Amino acid sequence: MSLTVEIKDLGQSELEISGELSVEAFASFRPAVIKDYGSKIQIDGFRTGHIPEKVIVDKVGEEAILLEMAELALKETYPKIVEEHKLDVIGRPEINLTKVAPGNPLGFKIKTAIMPKVELPDYQAIAKEVLAGNKIDIADTTEDELSKALANLQKELAHQGHQHGLEEKGDHEHSLPALDDELAKKFGLETLDELKFKIKEGIKNEKLGHAKEQRRLKMIEAIGTASKLELPPVLIENEQDKMLAEMEDQTARMGLKFDDYLGHLKKTREELKETWAAEAKKRVTFGLILNAISQAEKIEAPAEELQKEVDYLATRYADVDEARLRSYANTLLVNEKTLEFLENAK
Repeated sequence: MSLTVEIKDLGQSELEISGELSVEAFASFRPAVIKDYGSKIQIDGFRTGHIPEKVIVDKVGEEAILLEMAELALKETYPKIVEEHKLDVIGRPEINLTKVAPGNPLGFKIKTAIMPKVELPDYQAIAKEVLAGNKIDIADTTEDELSKALANLQKELAHQGHQHGLEEKGDHEHSLPALDDELAKKFGLETLDELKFKIKEGIKNEKLGHAKEQRRLKMIEAIGTASKLELPPVLIENEQDKMLAEMEDQTARMGLKFDDYLGHLKKTREELKETWAAEAKKRVTFGLILNAISQAEKIEAPAEELQKEVDYLATRYADVDEARLRSYANTLLVNEKTLEFLENAK
């Protein structure tokens, strides 16, 4: 056999896959690596793409060649192992090379998480209980809330298009637009009363949305507490990495350097991630519970809604490939429909 594999259960929904790829199978990846290096490097006296293998090896080193071969080999081999052994893997695998040498098999160990088995309780009964104890009753927008919203709107309009000079302070005051029908017309409305009505409805809807989100969180937390599942540490770590990437992106959008922000917090990246451990665990649990319920109830995203969501995401994330967008959109839609199912539990 060209591939030998041993799978060990590490507990906590994690597996260790140890294996060796035969000398011949490992060597079969060498031509592709040599060709790739030959198309990228430049060496005096040789045309790009026509550089002898020995010259390439002398230039980049045998170790670099072997490591590239190993990466290609495992990129092809790992999915085959997963498919052959019917492993329901999740998250990014942790790959370690145990043997990489000329004329030898490729040795490797892969640590990966698998989808935890979730023993669900009577989730419909729990959902009904949480919903009954958390009725949503949103009061009408108060005059004070309306006044604050109008004041903020005036300030935003006053600052639009105004560039502060170096000598100006950030809170430099500008003349505020009048609260009249002309202001309403800037938003496609006829009167100030119409604008006030729209703002009041917007505030109420925002409070309603927040209340619904909090009730949903309580519902899933209650179901999660009554469920039996093991959380793979790698999933929590991956979620912490995702949260860090989100914060880096937000900081960059604000025109700030993330390292400067960390300096202000007096924390390293690892220290910041550690403060999110509890939240990351909550997020992972939330996702696993929703996934288990959607599978139990066979909840799927309608094709038309899925395509519409993919098309929308594509306009916002043009640099992300469609397969990833589709997977993300599918998760969003299935989660939403699963929550709606729980909210309508009978």
